[in-house]
Amino acid sequence: MQNNQLVLNILKKNTKGLTAYEILNRLQKIKFVQPMTIYRALKKLIDQGLIHKSNHKKTFHLCNSGKKYNHNPALAICKDCGSTEELNPKLFSKVLKHITSKRKYNFSHYELEISTLCKECN
Repeated sequence: MQNNQLVLNILKKNTKGLTAYEILNRLQKIKFVQPMTIYRALKKLIDQGLIHKSNHKKTFHLCNSGKKYNHNPALAICKDCGSTEELNPKLFSKVLKHITSKRKYNFSHYELEISTLCKECN
């Protein structure tokens, strides 16, 4: 099995985001790999649109679409437990289309993270 698929399988088994080194530790229980191997696999999975990278604790999350397609990810992340849910990006796209900016930002390509509390931690 290729490293990309092994990394993807590890992320599929987890509802919370994992850092690259957490993925490395889990993968090394299966086979020995170097850290750069994980980073290459993560980059390929991001490029394919199968996972998202969050700035919250530098974690990686499985894409809800389950398809190889590019979209604007919108993630809700619990500040306490780290539980993550991908939100419908179409809702935010509608809002961002109405924003006018003096600097003329292109809001057709964005990544959105919302730090909040999940129902269990609230």
